[in-house]
Amino acid sequence: MPSEDRTQLALEAIRPRVERFQSAVATTTENIRGLLSGTEDSSEDQSVALGNFASGHVDVERFSAFTRKADRVDAEAEAPIRDAQSVLDKLLKEGDDLFVLKLTEGRSLAAAISRRLTVVGLAFAAAHVTDLAKSGKYDEEQHGMLLDGLAWSDWSQAERALAPGLVIELFSSDFVPGQVAPYLDAGVKIVFVVDGEPPPAAMARVVTPGLFVQQTSSDTALEAFKAYEGTAAAALVEQGAVEFLHDPRVGDTSFERFTTLEFPKEIRKRAIGGISVVQQAEDLALLETLAVVPTLAGEAGSDPAGKLSAWLLNQTNLVGK
Repeated sequence: MPSEDRTQLALEAIRPRVERFQSAVATTTENIRGLLSGTEDSSEDQSVALGNFASGHVDVERFSAFTRKADRVDAEAEAPIRDAQSVLDKLLKEGDDLFVLKLTEGRSLAAAISRRLTVVGLAFAAAHVTDLAKSGKYDEEQHGMLLDGLAWSDWSQAERALAPGLVIELFSSDFVPGQVAPYLDAGVKIVFVVDGEPPPAAMARVVTPGLFVQQTSSDTALEAFKAYEGTAAAALVEQGAVEFLHDPRVGDTSFERFTTLEFPKEIRKRAIGGISVVQQAEDLALLETLAVVPTLAGEAGSDPAGKLSAWLLNQTNLVGK
């Protein structure tokens, strides 16, 4: 399947979060227009421009509690509020492009995500500026830099919960999923679209008990990812890699949570980008350790209690000591 088609599939998989974010931004923009309508009225200020982003969707909670149309803002507050309005308008005009990150080969994945989320964070920065301005607390020297972007590390937990998610197009040589770990929080969803032969089990590195993780080459396999309400990461890869799905809802133990696990018949032993054969082998070993049901031999194998005891001892490296 062409990369463009896979990117569209990935976008649809994060569509609920994208629409939630866009609806919130559109609602906030309209609230700001209402706030400014008490100052020098313009046809733009009086327009209603929710557009396709929010149409037909339930509005989420506003980023801040904005003043209604009947209220007026002080003259000194108008300029920063109009700047915030402009920022929000530009974010809406970006459309889906805001949520698709296309990496050129050799570019740092972690740095690219950080920069893109800083741009997305402008939505929250604009809300902060508006709130400060209308309450008379805005100071240009102290707060003016907010509209340059808001880094992920400065997002509140509530703001992270409104994050739209990202689709990341990249080459297999740059496919190091572990670099997104700091951003997998508060329901964020990230989908990789990987071009070229990928490391066979790269997504194993981001598996944690409460994280939905999927690696697949199927163009019809992201339905569960889309429906999942929590934090999730997925990768659309070419055939030849391990296919697996780790669903936190399924069980209490790691091997129960792997509802799908298919190893390829043959795994090529060669470095991919900066990922060595040894590192790839470690990824596979990690996946096997997490996903394979433990088996025991000897007397413990016929006794359920003994089987569990032997397995626990094995996990703590006490067997034979």
